[in-house]
Amino acid sequence: MKPKTKKKLIRVLTLYLPMTFFLLFIGIPLLWALSLSFREGSSVIKGEFQFLPDPVTIANYVYVWTRNRLNRYFVNSMITSFGSVFVIGFLALFNGYAMSRFAFKGKRIFMVILLMTQMIPLIFNMSSIFLMMVKLKLANSLFGICLLHIASGLPYNSLMMKSFIGGIPREIDEAAAIDGCNRAQIIFKVILPAVRPGFTTVIAYAFITCWNEYLLSYTLLTDAKKFPVSVGLKYLVGEYSTDYSALAAGCIIALIPPILLFAYVQKHLVSGMNAGAVKG
Repeated sequence: MKPKTKKKLIRVLTLYLPMTFFLLFIGIPLLWALSLSFREGSSVIKGEFQFLPDPVTIANYVYVWTRNRLNRYFVNSMITSFGSVFVIGFLALFNGYAMSRFAFKGKRIFMVILLMTQMIPLIFNMSSIFLMMVKLKLANSLFGICLLHIASGLPYNSLMMKSFIGGIPREIDEAAAIDGCNRAQIIFKVILPAVRPGFTTVIAYAFITCWNEYLLSYTLLTDAKKFPVSVGLKYLVGEYSTDYSALAAGCIIALIPPILLFAYVQKHLVSGMNAGAVKG
């Protein structure tokens, strides 16, 4: 075998073949759910294996969006996700700048504690979180859910921003200060444009985390009108039967915002991850 041919074969076996299997492993369930969402419920119950729906119907989408109040759940998720992400992005930018540029007593211990908070499973703290939110009278409110999203997402995103900002030379700050910029102007007019890919990564990660959150909302919210999409989809699963076509349609609708977000920020996301790997 020629060296060039051998090199191509090794590349196929070590790169393209594993990537193909991984893509199939991820893509087939998604395509199957998409197929189910356009099928009639009766064909699913009969167990007919038919990848292409025949006939094609959008009745499942209309049903979950109107009859099952997925439209209301969707709005709730948008409110909690965008509200939380706005605050997380704003505070993570300032926290990352402070940890990157300033030396203060206990800085290393502070960063270790921030990292340790991400190593404790959320379910371990659910009882104390529930009691705390009840005492604060925030147990059944979207505002309380937003506060918990911010509290749980801020430590890790702040550390990510610290890594991104740490890759920016300090001389840029000094030059901006000489030109008359105050600290806020340095952050928003100099640092933020320079770390835009990294900031986009933080925003995307925070949004996906908030959008997919389930445990806090399921535990603290008792009013069905305040459920997010993640909890609302759970109630499409009945005790004795499940409309799998409607459930698949609901899942596809819930996937639309994350897919659109990643389609929009994919270039910034990859470059931001690379920037974060340069300097910690």
